[in-house]
Amino acid sequence: MKISPNGRYVAATVREQDRKHPRVLLAIIDRETNTPVRVLDPEEKSEIGRVWWVGDDRLFVQTRWRGDMFQQYYTDPRVVAINVDGTGKRIIYDAIVDTLVDDDEHMLVERCAKSTTRGCLSYVQKVGTRGGVGGPRIVDAPAVGASFFTDNAGRVLFAHATDDNRNQRVWIRRGERWEIFNDESQSGVEIALIGVSRDDAQVFMQVERRDGPDRIERLTLATGERTVAMSDPKLDPAFVVWSADGRQPIGAAYGLGVPRARFWDPADPDAKLLRGMEAAFPQDAVAFIDGSRDGRHVVVKVWSDRDPGSFYMLDRDTRRMDLLAREKPWLDPEALARNEPIAFTTRDGIELHGYLTLPLAAASPPPLVVMPHGGPFGVRDEWAYDEESQLLAANGYAVLRVNYRGSDGFGRAFERAGHRQWGLKIMDDIVDATRWATASGRVDPARVCLWGTSFGGYASLMGVAREPDLFRCAISTAGATNLVVTRKWGDTQRTAWGRRYLDEAVGDDEQALFEQSPVRHVDRIRAPLLLVHGQHDDRVSFEHARAMVAAMEKARKPVDTLFFTDETHGIYGEENRREYYDRVLAFLRTHLATR
Repeated sequence: MKISPNGRYVAATVREQDRKHPRVLLAIIDRETNTPVRVLDPEEKSEIGRVWWVGDDRLFVQTRWRGDMFQQYYTDPRVVAINVDGTGKRIIYDAIVDTLVDDDEHMLVERCAKSTTRGCLSYVQKVGTRGGVGGPRIVDAPAVGASFFTDNAGRVLFAHATDDNRNQRVWIRRGERWEIFNDESQSGVEIALIGVSRDDAQVFMQVERRDGPDRIERLTLATGERTVAMSDPKLDPAFVVWSADGRQPIGAAYGLGVPRARFWDPADPDAKLLRGMEAAFPQDAVAFIDGSRDGRHVVVKVWSDRDPGSFYMLDRDTRRMDLLAREKPWLDPEALARNEPIAFTTRDGIELHGYLTLPLAAASPPPLVVMPHGGPFGVRDEWAYDEESQLLAANGYAVLRVNYRGSDGFGRAFERAGHRQWGLKIMDDIVDATRWATASGRVDPARVCLWGTSFGGYASLMGVAREPDLFRCAISTAGATNLVVTRKWGDTQRTAWGRRYLDEAVGDDEQALFEQSPVRHVDRIRAPLLLVHGQHDDRVSFEHARAMVAAMEKARKPVDTLFFTDETHGIYGEENRREYYDRVLAFLRTHLATR
């Protein structure tokens, strides 16, 4: 939900319900009457993706489209500009750098000055939000593929890019020239620019450390001084906390359970307001989502492990907060299961964290489904509503999710500790987490299954190969089965950056990679398998599924399959997902039944 600068309208994305392929539309709602004044319906096979207000009555809308062959939606790089009354429509082909919150008539865009084999050498230009001739170039990029960072006044402060060796470079603008601010090849860390203070005097950035979790630093532009604004001994920030009007970061939220805000200045009026709202929702996360220009009317989101999100409209003058809408209004949070944060120590002494979800009504210890997340890097399981965990809990299963080494959220060193450990220490972590759960007495140790997607699918197959006595079955969705094939086929290896990533994160020793591949260890698999895959998967080629089926058949071992002719890396179509979940639940009922 996005509120217009003057606070009159709210733009809300709404999913259709009564279609074979439900799409996301945009409803523009009059805040005072809470009634829609217009619904924007993109063309057939497309839906609303991103929305910006660029004036009191004008929006930018980016759509996503679905082709004839695939169920997955893809972002359209074009942006549609349109007024609330449907007039003034135009197509913007440039990448938007800054909509200039205090200037309804202009914005900054990025344009390509020179196209190279590695991408564009671009520049920033000011143009009109309603059309017209653009102004002069404001600044040229310091490198191919660079992106720009601006302050509240629209001044370009930084540029950043990643080279073919996967090293980040950040430049700072000094007068009319660029200077290197961070070179990962020298510093060993990356920097993520967050936002600026309201007076544009300070820049906040999330900075990796060689050891330990990320911290948030404050850069004073006039002096170049960098100080630590926020840090935690164990965790990266869960999310950045913004002011009610969205103009400046005021803190960060932390927590393995309910994330709670911490503020640079606890006396800030917005900090006090948010702290009071957290007290009003003790079991929920709370954040300002968007605000009117004067900060009076604020869209607030409240969410939890049992609620994917509820949106409220706050009037700061009256302190009244009214419910606007819920993301999934048909769900009753009281009928859903809690995601309990857990911690345990691995066989080599590392403390890991995760979540255990137990069904609400279990007369005896329930069967357990272990769900390794995808990635494996730059991804983590979080305390939040998780559709598949709730699906399983509603059908009587406990769910275990673990942030194994390599997961995001615990610092650079923790993530790098998972490199080249796909079938080794990462699998040790997943097995150790399972043994911790089965030893707790809260789940049935004789009825444990694995289910995961992408890397999680790979881990599910490796789990039953490595621990045939621990796991009774495995479901692999879009999972790699031969890491040698991963290095040779798929969209990742088509770029120099991707090949370097595979070298660093997966490995370059083909013999070692084959030893960590499920197809290599079919002889050890005794558990029933269900393989799910899209035949147009460009990330984990369908060849992985073919190879696993062939290996199982050669070993005269049964394997169930569910292959979709219109899916890519994942299952996206509404009807396909219904079939997919029906098959998963039927498979679990068969193989996790009491014996």
